[in-house]
Amino acid sequence: MTAPRDPARPFLTCFSTMGCTELTLPQVLTLADRFSIDCLELRSLENRTDLPAYLAGQPGGLAGVRSSLSRRPARVLGTSFKLVGDNEAGRTALLAFAQLAEEIGTPYLRIFGGGTWGTPLSEENYRQAVEVLNWWQGEKKKNRWQTEILIETHDAFSATPPFLRLFELLGRTHPIIWDSHHTWRLAGERPADTWKHLQPHTRHVHIKDSILKPSARHPYTYVLPGTGEMPAREVLDLLRRDRFTGAVSLEWEKMWHPYLPPIEEALTACRKENWW
Repeated sequence: MTAPRDPARPFLTCFSTMGCTELTLPQVLTLADRFSIDCLELRSLENRTDLPAYLAGQPGGLAGVRSSLSRRPARVLGTSFKLVGDNEAGRTALLAFAQLAEEIGTPYLRIFGGGTWGTPLSEENYRQAVEVLNWWQGEKKKNRWQTEILIETHDAFSATPPFLRLFELLGRTHPIIWDSHHTWRLAGERPADTWKHLQPHTRHVHIKDSILKPSARHPYTYVLPGTGEMPAREVLDLLRRDRFTGAVSLEWEKMWHPYLPPIEEALTACRKENWW
């Protein structure tokens, strides 16, 4: 059973399996039990990211997976789909994830906006993003799916202005994942300023920490929660103040950054720093 919610913490606790990519689903659930995590963000299991095929092949099939997830639900399935630069293969893969989400009871799929941070999006890029979102809404309606895609503040969409421009051209808003580290570290936005504009659209939040020291992939280095420069306390205070009821997910990117220590150390640090 999921531990009772702390009344001072309106949001759900979560972690992404990109921090423990080698684990099986039962092992991930055991880890979540150990740290009393409310829900999961599934990105990789046993070093595989093709989750529709992987989970369908588990003992008991998808019905068994749904039953296993009943105590620690999968709130988000992580895809590699991008609004800018998508193709037919990417759309086919996204639809397979959507069908998986429906069958195992997952409300959200993560997608990227695409593009490259530091390179301004063109009007053609925005046009393509609008076309993809309209295509998705048509597929969702046609298949009577309940799951929704969430655009992460990532890539060229690592700041508030690209989202506001996208919503303007789309003629409506769209739900997002706020990666609070990206908007702060890459875009240089204060969390309060980002939250002011993106709060109504945010369904899920990523949180992590870093220091301004180059690593193999970035001009910064990820570090254990609470030991870096990320103003995480400000982010969490905003979420508590405004009674955010979505999930706050530790995105421990060990899948991409093998220099990171095991996720157990990061989860222990989250507990020690009272991030949750």
